[in-house]
Amino acid sequence: MQFTSPARGSDQGTPGTARGTAASDVGDNIEALRQDIASLAESVKRLAAEQIGSSVEDVQDKAKETISDIEASIRRNPTQAALIAAGVGFVLGLILTR
Repeated sequence: MQFTSPARGSDQGTPGTARGTAASDVGDNIEALRQDIASLAESVKRLAAEQIGSSVEDVQDKAKETISDIEASIRRNPTQAALIAAGVGFVLGLILTR
């Protein structure tokens, strides 16, 4: 089985020059791909940082809200809060000593 190449005209240059141009084009394409991949990686990194940042802020806001609710509950019922804390401490003490 033989493959034939199309006839070359005088405007295509010599075979060595065509190969050099093709190799140069491939090299340029590879460099462009590298730059595109680097740009894409930077974009993904930035988007991930934004998403994680907003998630962390949401968790922090929820924690602050929960702490505020607990503090308000302790101020409303200080005796009950002290008894609960003592009970939890007693149970933890029992668990840790065994």
